[in-house]
Amino acid sequence: LEKRRGVRRGRTVRRALCAACACLALGLFAAGHHLYFTPTSVISMDINPSIELSVNRFDRIIDVSGYNEDGTQLAETLNLLHQDYEQAVEQVLGSETVQTCLAGDEFLAITVVEIDPQQGDDILQYIAGCTAGQANTRCYGVTPEDVEQAHSLGLSYGKYRAYLDVLAYTDQYSPQQIAAMTMRQIRELLHALSSGEAPSSAPTGGGGYG
Repeated sequence: LEKRRGVRRGRTVRRALCAACACLALGLFAAGHHLYFTPTSVISMDINPSIELSVNRFDRIIDVSGYNEDGTQLAETLNLLHQDYEQAVEQVLGSETVQTCLAGDEFLAITVVEIDPQQGDDILQYIAGCTAGQANTRCYGVTPEDVEQAHSLGLSYGKYRAYLDVLAYTDQYSPQQIAAMTMRQIRELLHALSSGEAPSSAPTGGGGYG
């Protein structure tokens, strides 16, 4: 009888250990999943396609979002998920869509949202090096405070910055109109606004001010 009790106690201990190990493994998996899929920087690339790449603490792309029709199409044509951000940025910059825009003298704005300041600074320095020879490209680093507001307006970070610049001169342009413009059109609009030469009414078409 005592022997059977010992066997039962052994089985109970083993079951408890197995359950504890399973809980530990599940906890570690959940923690690892959370760490991997938490963005620590975001790269917003705006030219005519507006595309955003979310980067995790391991320098991997965990989300790709298009913020206009061209951006969505570009995101669908590139295989960027889980790539190192350097490879992903090179893919976007080297894509036929972006190269065609640059060849047509369009303007490319790249904005790095520095959720993790050190990583954000590293990404910004890398991108600045990649685009150093491109005259119509600018890189910016921003803090994440305006992220929620940008997305609530349907804008990428880069175009949200541009929208705020326009808003400093006039409220005649809606976020949707800014989203529909190319970055060069926005820069031309800002130049006109700063010179007092902008049209007296906002454009009604999707193309905006050209």
